[in-house]
Amino acid sequence: MAQVTISLPQANIQGRTDYIQSFTGGQYSFTLIALLPTISTRAINSTSFVSTTGGGTVPLNVAHLKLEKINNLSLLGSSNDVILSTTNQILISSLATVSLSAGPVIINSRFVTANQTWVAGIYKTTLSLTASGILGGTITPASQDFSIDVPGFISPPASIGTTSILVNDLSYYRAANGINVNSVIPLSTTVPYIPSIKSGNTQFSFSSNSAFNTTPVTPVSTVNTTLTGIANATSAALSTTDQSLTNTAGIAVPTNNNQTLTYTYNIGLNQLKTNFIQAGTYSVPLTYSWNKLSSAYPSGSLQAQANGNLSVVVSDLGEIVANQQTVNLAFATANDYKNGVNLNMPAHLKVSKTTPYNLYVRATSTSFTAGANSIPLNVLRIGPMAGQSGMNTITLSTTAQQLIQNADPVIDRNLNILYSIPASATGMLLNKPAGAYSANIIFSFVAP
Repeated sequence: MAQVTISLPQANIQGRTDYIQSFTGGQYSFTLIALLPTISTRAINSTSFVSTTGGGTVPLNVAHLKLEKINNLSLLGSSNDVILSTTNQILISSLATVSLSAGPVIINSRFVTANQTWVAGIYKTTLSLTASGILGGTITPASQDFSIDVPGFISPPASIGTTSILVNDLSYYRAANGINVNSVIPLSTTVPYIPSIKSGNTQFSFSSNSAFNTTPVTPVSTVNTTLTGIANATSAALSTTDQSLTNTAGIAVPTNNNQTLTYTYNIGLNQLKTNFIQAGTYSVPLTYSWNKLSSAYPSGSLQAQANGNLSVVVSDLGEIVANQQTVNLAFATANDYKNGVNLNMPAHLKVSKTTPYNLYVRATSTSFTAGANSIPLNVLRIGPMAGQSGMNTITLSTTAQQLIQNADPVIDRNLNILYSIPASATGMLLNKPAGAYSANIIFSFVAP
């Protein structure tokens, strides 16, 4: 049996545009004279195009047929555009006897790709062309295989670009799930596939315009990737080894062949606080891959790839929280004046800073005051409680004094503070009227 195969181009499937191709439907002939012949067509033996390479069908009505010419006589202007079905459809009728001559029958076929999900394969029906009427002649062969060849392809963007995780608020370091960001990648395909991802390096490269004491060494495995909204999705830590993002069932050919994949990148809370507390940009190149399921048509492997980058951008963030707003040093007994007074304030301050930092303290007034009475600021010492490391003891004044110098970035560091008035300074409290003497104290990262 004769055969006609129409190969649908990838561009028409992706663009959802009609594809037009002409083919020879047979040879028209007659014995003596053809009188007003009618030429018709229909599909026989099947109610749809049936896959010969796997399961599935394509409806007959994707094919529109029109008689283009017989021999050298153009007939497009007078031919009907018919939708292929199992019912006989008239392409043309009542041809003038003098105009018709024997020769090849050329059919103009138009395939409507929109509203059809095309799965790679070869789909076949049997096409019948007949001539009827008073001595209408014949078309040979009377039928032939009529096939659609749907190519296998996976088509991502040429380049993915850079996906940026912006750590621009300290709240991310306190959120139970850390921080997430989505990257949407469009994809067109005619085959089921498994997506995967890998990094170009085992560690992030680091750059910064902010100060840093040491260059962070951050493994790419601190970032997890998954596909949001995909039933078969799995999660994988970034690696230089290709990591599949679905189970072996993969992702089916999407409706109308086009879809968007939402890649979700997550840095968990512990990983964020451990590996991304220095302000700067952490970058790594990524390779995205999409591999056809081995069981799907066509045989052999089919892979598409695209390159992109992942950046984690940590802003210069800082915060000082005083967990207790009021500090009271009470002189209630003679021994207090003799020995001085100490007050431990556990977790008094909570400090967060994404660059190396200094911590300063100062008073906003020139003395402790109670109405018109005053006590000099320098009676008070501020320093570390026992066991608190990395902190100096200072004497309070209106000039900013440095408690901590060039400490590494930190998130939610609790500082245990000791407030004291030593015995050597209690003489400045003598002969002062009883009362509560107060001053405002400011802790800051910068000495004003």
